[in-house]
Amino acid sequence: MFLRLTPYELKKSIATRLLAAWVVLSIVLGIGSYYFESKQIDAFVFSLAAQAAKHFNNPENEAAFLGNLNQHRSVVERFLKDSRFAGIRLFGSNKKLELETWKTDESRLLSRIEKHRHTFPNEGDSHYNKIIDGGNLYVQIVIPLTSSDKRIYGYFEGIYEIDSITVATLEQRIITSLLIIVMVIGITSLVLYPFILSLNREATNLSDELLQSNLELLQSLGSAIAKRDSDTDAHNYRVTLYAIRLAKTMGRSNAEIESLIVGAFLHDVGKIGISDQILLNPGKLTHDEFEIMKTHVIHGKEIIQHSKWLKCAHDVVLFHHERFDGTGYPQGLKGKDIPINARLFAVVDVFDALTSKRPYKNSLSFSESMNILHAGSGSLFDPGILVVFERIAPFLYEEFCHADLSYLQRILKDSLTKYFHRDYSKKLKQGGLQNEFMASTIDS
Repeated sequence: MFLRLTPYELKKSIATRLLAAWVVLSIVLGIGSYYFESKQIDAFVFSLAAQAAKHFNNPENEAAFLGNLNQHRSVVERFLKDSRFAGIRLFGSNKKLELETWKTDESRLLSRIEKHRHTFPNEGDSHYNKIIDGGNLYVQIVIPLTSSDKRIYGYFEGIYEIDSITVATLEQRIITSLLIIVMVIGITSLVLYPFILSLNREATNLSDELLQSNLELLQSLGSAIAKRDSDTDAHNYRVTLYAIRLAKTMGRSNAEIESLIVGAFLHDVGKIGISDQILLNPGKLTHDEFEIMKTHVIHGKEIIQHSKWLKCAHDVVLFHHERFDGTGYPQGLKGKDIPINARLFAVVDVFDALTSKRPYKNSLSFSESMNILHAGSGSLFDPGILVVFERIAPFLYEEFCHADLSYLQRILKDSLTKYFHRDYSKKLKQGGLQNEFMASTIDS
């Protein structure tokens, strides 16, 4: 229910999240950078090929294309030999292949190129493909050849080979960009870490102050309820400590115990809505008066339901008068349908009522009280919970039943520190808590 982080856990949590953010951002920005650099590189290699092909995109060549291009094969082959083109194809304006020449027998490269069928671009456009063959990078480029009046008289297709030094430079450019991104994000994370840690500490301190205020308010409200019922503060402290010990012995989770603590302090908060004539009546209540008294659990539920911090007490406040056999109130729940915290609290609440002195009754002995509880097994109480309680009851009775209020407050304060405060583990390691609660024979 409540977040509890030690300083070490807080540092670890922030570091883990920053590391995760570093990895995610590095991947996302790395992909983006790779895409951007690839586009830039594509534009660069295209410009290399296009620059080399400018020789053919000349209006003066139009006459050659109108005749038999094979008459100019020697010129094209000489150009091919002196350039980085691996092969050249020339098409007429009808898009029919008129001339084709290659530097060497490029049968494998030819098969790769055949897979990259292209469309013939319009005037001002071009077609571009990257082809990797045997570790070598080639650029397949198709450009329209235009006359002075912007009319297409043919098409040039060239397979341009990018030299290994240029390829290595381009690859290094991509790697460098990725490394810069990773380093910048990493350095930013390292710089942000102490600031985030500081902000979290401030938030934690404010949260702890708020939590402490809530706990103090909880105890004050519990005391007010006790005085309203002509009881003492000691009842709330004892019954809460009993409930904590029983829940811990049963292996309940910290979240359940936190809810149980709040519920134990506020279990009778609804009595605020019961008139003094009924609430302070020392005699036996009439049927109608008892029906009114039973509404205190409904009042209690309504009082806490609007508070996010207090509504965890719902199960105890509303259902602590339910009976295991289904004869309780307000809903007549039966057996395991009764929430576990309510079943657990019912046992310790009755035990404290039996063993403590009230204005209208004397306290019963331990054995008398246990006999009464045992007689209610399966009818009033959950037998499984009662068995566990019977095992620890002697220790609870001896330590708390006749303890003064200051002792009860000190032990409960340590319990609240354990279950609600984030820095409990650190204080415990430093020996800052002298907790009889933890040293009790019940925990052994």
